[in-house]
Amino acid sequence: MTMDNSTESLETVMGEDPGVAIGSLAHLMAKGIAWAWRLQSDRRSIASMLGRYSAHLGLLVLVVLLFLVGQATLTPVSVANVASPSALQVVAEPVATPTAVGFSGATVRHVTSQSQGAISRRAVPYTTVPERVRLEVITYTVGAGDTVYGIAEKFELSPYSIVWSNMETLQGAPWDLQPGLILSIPPIDGAYHTVARGETLEEIALAYEVEVSSLYNVWNAIDPESRLREGLLLVIPNGIGPDFDWEPPPPPPNVMVAQSTSYYGSVDVSMTGASGWFVLPTGSYAVSGWYFHDPRNPGHIGLDYRCSLGDAIYAADSGIVIFSGWSGGYGNLVRVDHGNGFTTRYAHFDSIYVTAGQYVTQGQVLGACGTTGWSTGPHLHYEIRFNGVAQDPLLYEP
Repeated sequence: MTMDNSTESLETVMGEDPGVAIGSLAHLMAKGIAWAWRLQSDRRSIASMLGRYSAHLGLLVLVVLLFLVGQATLTPVSVANVASPSALQVVAEPVATPTAVGFSGATVRHVTSQSQGAISRRAVPYTTVPERVRLEVITYTVGAGDTVYGIAEKFELSPYSIVWSNMETLQGAPWDLQPGLILSIPPIDGAYHTVARGETLEEIALAYEVEVSSLYNVWNAIDPESRLREGLLLVIPNGIGPDFDWEPPPPPPNVMVAQSTSYYGSVDVSMTGASGWFVLPTGSYAVSGWYFHDPRNPGHIGLDYRCSLGDAIYAADSGIVIFSGWSGGYGNLVRVDHGNGFTTRYAHFDSIYVTAGQYVTQGQVLGACGTTGWSTGPHLHYEIRFNGVAQDPLLYEP
């Protein structure tokens, strides 16, 4: 039954008797309701069928696609097989190569960039951080077998920088380097300077042959508005210090000494008569200059006793003279080995009265007070060392 037929039947029925028409109308309405219910049931059946088969259909489509992809032939393009640029254009930009920047003495390496038309190497996935210059002065304790050249190589510095940064400790005599000495190691080639009383930046720059501006650097806590204080330590990049000799020089012709420079090894004499305690080498406690590791001059490893030109200087204890003569910054120097691990040094003599190899007794006169070597006036630079390690003479005073 169709809707058209139902409409025609309805029109026909409406022209008949009203009672019959009402009955017929009820009959048609019942058929219409039945038809609508059957149509709704058909839709549910169709939807259920589509729901069941759509999953199968999707799976079938996926299988077909995978089959087609698997049958496809993927041919990689090799640069070596490219016959012409039209087939594959490979353009490599020149690779910018960083320039290694070093500080004094460092090697600068330049690497040429790759030529255009080649394939550049992939970037390295990490960063190489160049070694940076130290920001502080460090100290180094001299060990057995150390030399100035070996220490300089260890810290990648010039040997001159090691000596110029330790003039007080070495007293301009690098050949006399001994175990136990504490050296200042600058962060860069140049010098390490202790400011003297009243000294100015202009004077320091002139002495080390540098520009004043170079003293204002990351290592020096100075500014143009402040005055320099005595004892301030300054790093002087590329500074050139005073002259010195790498080998023991002969005494100058205008300096009278008891004997030409002589050296003896450490003595092993059990009968030196050393008492193990020391008398005052000048006969007085008076100090006129630097103390041991003076805060104004940390590199100073002795004690500067006051004395006048020509005053007697005495052996602090009995022993054997192992050195007598000229020794760079020490000037005229006497070294006495006491045979018990202790040695004493007496520097800046005006004249020397003993010779190397001579036995001396405690209190014996070694020479006359002077101002030879690195000295700004008559005084005695006095050192005590035990097994080569510098000691504070104040601790051994009677």
